[in-house]
Amino acid sequence: MIPLALAGAAVTVAILAGGPLELLADALARALDADPRWIAFAAVAELLSFAGYIALFWFVGRDASPRLDLRAGADITLAGAAATRLLPTGGAGGAALTLWAIARTGLGAERGGRVLLSFLALLYGVFLFGIAAAGAAVALGAGHAIAGGVAALLATTAILVGLVLGTRSVSAPEDAGRVRRGAALLSGGIRDALGLLGRGDPRLLGAPAWWAFDAAVLWAAFHALGEPPALGVLAFAYFVGQVGNTIPLPGAVSGGMVGVLLAFGVAPDLALTSVLAYRAVAIWLPAPLGLAALATLRARVARWTEEDARAALATPAAAPAAAPAPVRRPAAPVFAPAAGFASAAALAPAPGPAAPAFVPPARFPPGGAWPFAMTGADAAGAAREHCTA
Repeated sequence: MIPLALAGAAVTVAILAGGPLELLADALARALDADPRWIAFAAVAELLSFAGYIALFWFVGRDASPRLDLRAGADITLAGAAATRLLPTGGAGGAALTLWAIARTGLGAERGGRVLLSFLALLYGVFLFGIAAAGAAVALGAGHAIAGGVAALLATTAILVGLVLGTRSVSAPEDAGRVRRGAALLSGGIRDALGLLGRGDPRLLGAPAWWAFDAAVLWAAFHALGEPPALGVLAFAYFVGQVGNTIPLPGAVSGGMVGVLLAFGVAPDLALTSVLAYRAVAIWLPAPLGLAALATLRARVARWTEEDARAALATPAAAPAAAPAPVRRPAAPVFAPAAGFASAAALAPAPGPAAPAFVPPARFPPGGAWPFAMTGADAAGAAREHCTA
């Protein structure tokens, strides 16, 4: 079945490319004569590549949220990688799906974006090192100094820029533009990646395993169909071809790989069928796994949402601050006289006869106005007279 599938793919590409019939016949012959043992080796290598991808994401994600355990990491990475390889969106489809899943763990979009950037910084840091090493090998040993040197220089420059961003703290206020906010987010992600790199966790080996085993699929495809080129040329074609994944056009990766291989003198039919065999294994093997993981991921995210909703309902609302209790002051003590003192009732004077009512003398006019004004002497005499009486 696998050789027939490769033959069908070769026919399709050859017809669409308008190649000569001789090229088509040679490609068909190579595809039908493919060694199934190397094809099986390529399938195992692709699975090991995804195992490294999952291990790296597990390490980075678990550090950010306990929900991103091994099983959740497997679902997210398989679904995201399948979206990246099936959709010609320059990797945006897989990145968007991965960011959506990370954000739904409770981290939010901003924090989730930083986690995703730290993961990608570790993953593509190894990719840039691979381009630099392969470019240097090609420039020194394969007689393509310009192509290899330019690729190595660009990759090294990108690595240095990333290190500078990671060692500097770029701040972005709320009213900053998109470029500055993006630079601040990228700087934080690279800084987190460098911190994770310093831990020396074995799962960090997942980054080189992802690229190395995936490139081994291309190497196995060449062995299955013919004689592979030099290892440096193969690695250079692989890494340069992966850059084509950033171009949202179908066949960009395959076209880039075939173009580099043809530039280095590889036979056209061998280059075409080997790259098609690599793409068949790299795309269609993880595709059903990714679709199954996508269904599991949707159920997992729905469960996270329900858990968060229940937690929000179970958390009581903050009660208003109670008014301070009034301060109770002690009642004033009742004064009690000492035993040697008389009481207030005893000190009161004894009741006596009532004082006589004042009766004005007979010569005073009764109850009315005085017909004349009394002087002070007259008033005093009248009082003496009344008292004597």
